Amino acid sequence: MTPLTLSLETELFRFPENDRDCRIVARHYGLDGEGGANFQRIGDEFGLTRERVRQIVSESDPRSCLRPAGLPALDRVIAAIVAGLPAPAAVIEAELQKRGLTSRAFRIEGIVGIAALLRRPAPFRVTDLEGERMVIASDYPRFPEVISAARQRVRRYGMASLRDCLPQGRNRGNERRELNLLETVLSGQADFRWLQRGAGWFWFSDAANNRIASRIRKMLAVANPVGIAEARLGLQRMGDPLPPNEILLEFCRQLPELSVDGDTIRADAEIGIGEVLNHTERDIFQLLAGNDGCMSNSELICRSRVLGIKRPTFYQCVTSSPIVLRYKRSHYRLIGSRQAIAGS
Repeated sequence: MTPLTLSLETELFRFPENDRDCRIVARHYGLDGEGGANFQRIGDEFGLTRERVRQIVSESDPRSCLRPAGLPALDRVIAAIVAGLPAPAAVIEAELQKRGLTSRAFRIEGIVGIAALLRRPAPFRVTDLEGERMVIASDYPRFPEVISAARQRVRRYGMASLRDCLPQGRNRGNERRELNLLETVLSGQADFRWLQRGAGWFWFSDAANNRIASRIRKMLAVANPVGIAEARLGLQRMGDPLPPNEILLEFCRQLPELSVDGDTIRADAEIGIGEVLNHTERDIFQLLAGNDGCMSNSELICRSRVLGIKRPTFYQCVTSSPIVLRYKRSHYRLIGSRQAIAGS
């Protein structure tokens, strides 16, 4: 029975066995399925000098090796590649052969070259990822840009999920493959750490530049240990969305010199107030600590004014610092104070 469609090679190419120059041109542009080669390599294969190969290629029209009537075969191959993005090149090449669209594992680089010669849109490219050829959409960001964006998100939010780091404006029809590619790109970084792989949560282990890590250390300098519910109240003052409790606890477990027991976070050694709190935070801490950890808004304002704390600086501290929490509307309390135990 005659197949409904013929392979790309059968429909599109014409390589006369006795036409050496045509085979050389096809080898250079990847029309033979090998992905292309430079002049020196081709010269070594054909027993010619590099200069002679250059002359043959420059004097030939690569389109003479192609059959214009074979464009439908090329279009079928391009469509199949697009449908499988992103993926390792070897996987796509094997799938094309399995489906009979090519008669063998035809390298994607050759498909790109053929499409360019025939002015057919091929919205994908082949790039290297950790030594593996990957086929991605033409408009997919460069991998260093993807890594930089993920690092920025982790610096801002402390941690991130893979789904939150997917490049914006992408077609989500292949989200699972997009997530797999992103995981491969990011997990190749030396400081990449999983928090919960199944849910895609991770961070980069540079705690010194991590906003949540620094805020947790501030809270533990004031109250050690601190429960996850209380810690969450302090972190919410960042104004950024927070991950689930189990992710936060695993994050704390991975931080240097911290430990987690159930829902409780503990610093293994005392964290000095002066090490982590700024000048205003230290003053507010001293005022609250000297008043059983809680003061009315008006009293705290008056006492802070005596210390020379200006009103804007005061409000910035009590509304954003993780060590100070609002208590019964008209009061402020220290994180971990006995009012937290009674319920605020």
